[in-house]
Amino acid sequence: MKIVPVLLTLILAHAAVAQEENVFGYRDVVQKAEYLSKQPFAVQNQELSPDLQNLDYDLYRRIRFLPERTVWRDSPYRLGFFHPGYYFKRRVLFEGIEKDRLRDIPFSPDYFYYDKRLIFSGHETFVGFKAFVPSSQPGVQDELMSFLGASYFRAIAKGLHWGLSSRGLAVNTGINGPEEFPDFREFWMRKPNPSDDFLEFYALLDSESVTGGYQFVVRYGIITTMDIKATVFIRKKVEVLVLAPLTSMFYFGGNTVNKPTLKPDYQPTGKAEFSMNKTDFHRREFRPQVHDSDGLLLETSSGEKLWAPLSNPRSVSVRLFSNVLSYSLVQRDRNLDDYLDREAEYHMRPSLTMTPESDFGPGFVRLLELPSSDEYSDNIVAGWQPSNLPEPGKSLQFSYQLKWRGDDPNTNQFRVLSTTVRPSPGSNETRFAVEYGKPESGETIPVAELRPYILAGQGAQVKDVQFTPTDRGWLVGFTIFDPDYSKPLDISCVILRHDTFCSEKWQYLLNI
Repeated sequence: MKIVPVLLTLILAHAAVAQEENVFGYRDVVQKAEYLSKQPFAVQNQELSPDLQNLDYDLYRRIRFLPERTVWRDSPYRLGFFHPGYYFKRRVLFEGIEKDRLRDIPFSPDYFYYDKRLIFSGHETFVGFKAFVPSSQPGVQDELMSFLGASYFRAIAKGLHWGLSSRGLAVNTGINGPEEFPDFREFWMRKPNPSDDFLEFYALLDSESVTGGYQFVVRYGIITTMDIKATVFIRKKVEVLVLAPLTSMFYFGGNTVNKPTLKPDYQPTGKAEFSMNKTDFHRREFRPQVHDSDGLLLETSSGEKLWAPLSNPRSVSVRLFSNVLSYSLVQRDRNLDDYLDREAEYHMRPSLTMTPESDFGPGFVRLLELPSSDEYSDNIVAGWQPSNLPEPGKSLQFSYQLKWRGDDPNTNQFRVLSTTVRPSPGSNETRFAVEYGKPESGETIPVAELRPYILAGQGAQVKDVQFTPTDRGWLVGFTIFDPDYSKPLDISCVILRHDTFCSEKWQYLLNI
């Protein structure tokens, strides 16, 4: 007799979901994207008042969203928004999906705190949104996700800090010409039921060359997941298209040969006498590393896992990896001492893994590394580059999952813990030290069963190989003699057990 009420509850819940799907669903946003792809592209700039147009960084930062004004305050997920002005001037529209209709979520100054009076045009819209969940502390909400600027979005897992980001698409990145940045110009947000453990919403993407309809299903936790489904329409031929791009920052790390030189801390006071403040000197960075991610981890169809340490190159670098099943930008160094930066807390930045949930077709994982002179600009992009781009008027469909996490996605093999590089240009040699950590299983493997296997590109020689145990695993030291020493050189290192790989394959590009 107790089963009947349960069945009735399930039937009513299913009927409510079906009714909301009839109001708006994935097929609707895809139809809008297809229609938009057949229209001329038009930039969606807002009509902003002079006060908002002239906001600088400091003034914009002082405008704060009021947490008590979140939308859906009685739901497991609540919405907040970003204010227009400063750098963010594109028009972004929001609608809530209710049981029997769509409801506009318009901009209002009442959502924000201002420390000075601003004049508005009356035509403003939000420029992005953020999502909150109730905290374990009464009256406090935790921010877990944000969508702001073009098609960029970020999320975090419980206990972590903001770090790397993703975006809807990357178009013409790393080419000899301008990059194109598609925008999410409209969102449809489905209000969660009290028992829901997820947030679902849809987004319309638009740019000069592409349009797209996206569905997002987000679950917050120790590992925060995003299930993403998309249909993209090609409006205009593109040179490079990257699906599911992950975007990060690498300023310098353990493998950086020359750390940045800082300017003097203090400026001259105007006094004529000698002062250290007037002396022209150069101070090295005190922090050992500064990055949101330190490596690209690739799971391949052969069962191998590849680890490519990131770098801040002297010029634009593009690398392609084939036969990849999933890819991650990983923050592997997790101790404060690795960074010595209590303010930025780089050791608390999340790692991000992309796993396809549909067939992406033939293609490569494309790693783009750009030169950067500071820690405030993203200079790393990793994503899936299809081998065959659709022609204008055609479309492609794909789905994938993103996992934002603090643990390491690879624990069943020896994994690369650090890379040290010591060049000697006068002798055309470079000394490497690659440290591997033990697998999580903790299995003790006899030394006689293990050996390093190192390969270098054509014309290069591997010399002086050393294999030394450490308290964390093994250290592989070796020297590469490169007679050219000017062109990029591929190097790899793997630990073999009875001629079978039992570690990640470390892959490095020298001379970039």
